[in-house]
Amino acid sequence: MINMIYILFLGCWRRWFGGGFDALGDNRFLQHVIGFLCCASVLYLNHYLPLQSLCVALCLQGLFWARSHGCCFDLGRQTQPDESRYEQLWYWKYLKKYIPNVALYGFGCDYIVMLIRYTGPAVLISLILMKPSFAFAGIVLTNIYAVCWYLYDWGYIKKPTEWAEILVGFSTAILLLV
Repeated sequence: MINMIYILFLGCWRRWFGGGFDALGDNRFLQHVIGFLCCASVLYLNHYLPLQSLCVALCLQGLFWARSHGCCFDLGRQTQPDESRYEQLWYWKYLKKYIPNVALYGFGCDYIVMLIRYTGPAVLISLILMKPSFAFAGIVLTNIYAVCWYLYDWGYIKKPTEWAEILVGFSTAILLLV
């Protein structure tokens, strides 16, 4: 039961973290504290060691959620890419070296950036939990954003970012707990 509540919570929390729920405010510190405490508590209640629970909660908040994914979340839909936001990503200079200029800021480049951005912390978390399935979180999350944007392009949904954030929260909790 606690796992189901956490799955629902993380879907709502991720949307709040993404800028939804204006009534709750946009206090990043408060959002991180709530996310950290809930994650650590749920993992502990799922019989993980206290140190393991704290480390995963710290990695989830500090690396998985807190690190910017720059402006690549729209997967190539920007008309004027913001180079300064890409340069915030520690691996951008390496990608820029190997990706031809014609492919920069398009779907493929943004997809790779999102994949690296989420897979790195996911692998670390999967090692701490000794749960290989969580290493796939980067692939899952990147594809959720891609599918939501394509559903938007085809006219099936409005507000693709909001849908993606909710689904990303749900899927992250599922991968973390299952």
